[in-house]
Amino acid sequence: MSDGADRPTGPPPPARLFMVRHGQTDWNLAPARCQGWAEVPLNDTGRRQAHELGERLRGAGIERLVTSHLLRARQTTEELRDVLGHDIPVSIDRRLAESNRGAWQGRSFVSIMKNDPAGWAAYREHPESFRFPHGESLAEQRRRVLEALRDAARTDHVTLLVSHAGCIRLVLGFLAGRSIASVHDEKAPNGEALALVDPVDLAARIDRFLAADAQTPEG
Repeated sequence: MSDGADRPTGPPPPARLFMVRHGQTDWNLAPARCQGWAEVPLNDTGRRQAHELGERLRGAGIERLVTSHLLRARQTTEELRDVLGHDIPVSIDRRLAESNRGAWQGRSFVSIMKNDPAGWAAYREHPESFRFPHGESLAEQRRRVLEALRDAARTDHVTLLVSHAGCIRLVLGFLAGRSIASVHDEKAPNGEALALVDPVDLAARIDRFLAADAQTPEG
């Protein structure tokens, strides 16, 4: 009996889990502002991006939508449902939210760089140990986002998660085996999807990582 090594591989299996960034908001445009947990609506471009994403995912068999609680993510979800179908159930998972950026929220990045140069330098140069003023750390954000991703991966449904740039960059770094130090090198455009094929393996990998991470002292 053949061991399978010479079998034709065929097409790759379809994705079972998708993670997408919300559509564009005016705060994404120059002079860009720090959004964090601020409730900022999609602009016309953002609504179009979400609609076009829905069109691209029509054949993906999406069975469930899970969104961050923030307005821009919820509006993206509604645009997706307009295309994919209003019979698709939606739930909110606050773990998919952007980082709580505390005192920086609502301020332009130019203002932050000017008025908090030390904080900005720490954020850019040492994100692995950075905490937003009166907000959360990127390590805390990564932990909750990975927990949400793991839980979604354990379901039997083809699931689309609507999240934020910071979350997706942290997930991309995790998938590539990189530390939080790489977060500024990862790319997560508005209205684009990250497709994940093997959620069972992903859930197990996240469990192993979180178990090891819990043993690592913070400092």
